[in-house]
Amino acid sequence: MQTTIMMTTGEIGGEVMSLAAIEHRLTDKQEEIVNYDGDELLVKGIAGSGKTTVLLKKARKVIEKNPSIRIGLFTYNKTLSQYSKKIAEQIGPDNLFVYTFHSWAYGALRDVTRTRLNVTTTRDQKDCLKRAVEIIRKDSKHRFVTEEKFREFLSDEISWIKGKGIKNLLEYQNVSRIGRGSSVRVTKPDRKIIFRIFEEYERAKKNIRKIDYDDFAVMLLENKTKIKDSFKFDQVMIDEGQDLQQIQLRLLRYIAKEKFIVAADKGQKIYKTSFSWKDIGINILGGRTKILQNSFRSTKQIIQMAHSLQMNDSIIKDEEYVAPVLPEYTGPVPDVFECDSKEKQDAAIISTIKQLLEENPDKTIGILSREWRSINRLYYSFQAESIPYEFIKKDQGDAHTPGVKLTTFHSAKGLEFDYVIILDLVDESIDEELQDEEYLEVERRLLYVSITRAKTYLQLYYYDQPSSLLKEIDSKYYKKHKI
Repeated sequence: MQTTIMMTTGEIGGEVMSLAAIEHRLTDKQEEIVNYDGDELLVKGIAGSGKTTVLLKKARKVIEKNPSIRIGLFTYNKTLSQYSKKIAEQIGPDNLFVYTFHSWAYGALRDVTRTRLNVTTTRDQKDCLKRAVEIIRKDSKHRFVTEEKFREFLSDEISWIKGKGIKNLLEYQNVSRIGRGSSVRVTKPDRKIIFRIFEEYERAKKNIRKIDYDDFAVMLLENKTKIKDSFKFDQVMIDEGQDLQQIQLRLLRYIAKEKFIVAADKGQKIYKTSFSWKDIGINILGGRTKILQNSFRSTKQIIQMAHSLQMNDSIIKDEEYVAPVLPEYTGPVPDVFECDSKEKQDAAIISTIKQLLEENPDKTIGILSREWRSINRLYYSFQAESIPYEFIKKDQGDAHTPGVKLTTFHSAKGLEFDYVIILDLVDESIDEELQDEEYLEVERRLLYVSITRAKTYLQLYYYDQPSSLLKEIDSKYYKKHKI
């Protein structure tokens, strides 16, 4: 199968994290953020609106004004963090320090506790949760302890409890779950059982003398007076703040001596966190909130498609939601391919990639899927066809060099590619109790994030039954093909 791909010419500006990205002329709104001099600032911006670029340019301006200042820039993932460090070295190697939350917290906590940190593995966590459930099962027949399918929910809930900084049963029973994003409905009586499981989990973890990554912020906030100045900053800047936990943001606010700046987009919230900015202890009223509604990454056609999907999300009713302004620059209408089988889908993708590489060898091609297993399956086809590729995963790979990049929806967050191909958009059989509207909202945002990684051209593929999310997109915003 060959698809004729018509590309627009000219460069589309976006959040490309290179020094050139912070050299280009800013819009009046972006300039306003760079020049803002208040103690606290919230930047709300849609995908591709230049939030990262603005933070970097703001950091450079501050450093030029005050060569002795120390700024901590906290990015969403390791991929962005590694690349940002390269920019930081050019902006101010002695001034701008780039971290993920956990990379900073690990060093700070080791210094505070004066001990080596033994962090749980996924296997450790599963074992501790299993032990906790077995103990509670001795005197309870609650579905959360008798049914295996709730283990993932319980693991998420333990993480959420820590992320909210909840210390006892009373706090847990009274806390609001609005925005929790859980796929399981929880009643007041359920909370008592869950908190018992949480306490037993903590005991089991203590017995193996390990801590979770989620414990980092809890322990540091409890010992905040012991955090040395060397782990604090004159200014703290946070990118993708909507996906950090409440307690993590509170801690980062504490280590900011002078200014605290957060860039966020609730429309891209893909983790089960829930908080208000007031919960963090920051004032965002009046001029302390700046809004970026224009996308400088994607074409009008791609943003129309993404917005059509997002209109089904309850986030559009949230006061934090920022509606996009459609870009003026245009490109090809996205293509959606209905395939007879998984094999035909993969063959069509391989064919398209070969064509893209031949015609546009200097472009980035992002191959995205919800799960790594889909990416790994395609990877074998790449090897058989001798197609060069690169995994984008944690510290692995460079998303900014030309060529084919293999990654997942989660790992693609904050990145961009000239062309994006999304595969395996199929509905899988999931227990209805574990797939309510809140579950779908997280999945919808993941797909929204993935669509908005594309700068110029977008393809979506499915076989068998199309994902229910695909059905939510207005068909006038894409071309349908059958293979």
